[in-house]
Amino acid sequence: MLTPEEVRDLLAPRVVGKWDEGGGVVLEVTDLEVVVRGRKFDVYLDVTAPDGRWSVRSERGGSEINVFNGSPPDDLLAWIAQSLRIELFEWWHTKGREAYARKQGVRIDG
Repeated sequence: MLTPEEVRDLLAPRVVGKWDEGGGVVLEVTDLEVVVRGRKFDVYLDVTAPDGRWSVRSERGGSEINVFNGSPPDDLLAWIAQSLRIELFEWWHTKGREAYARKQGVRIDG
């Protein structure tokens, strides 16, 4: 079993950096933290956005929990990284309108 810190170290190279959705919005993930909750886990992304810095929580579960099993396959790491990217941009575009999205992100400053 991998620790949350080991999973973080596997995901960080795929997740940390500037993400451009192609529509003029650039979000930069500056760090991430992995927190295990039973058979699920959360990924907290530190994000620099056009309106300031945020901590954005992504709840992960299902087969993604297999990322903690020994040496996770590359395609699982790629899937989690891609789904985090998609979820982050969905959060960005809906945080002003959707209650769930508002709860996902906490402003750090800005």
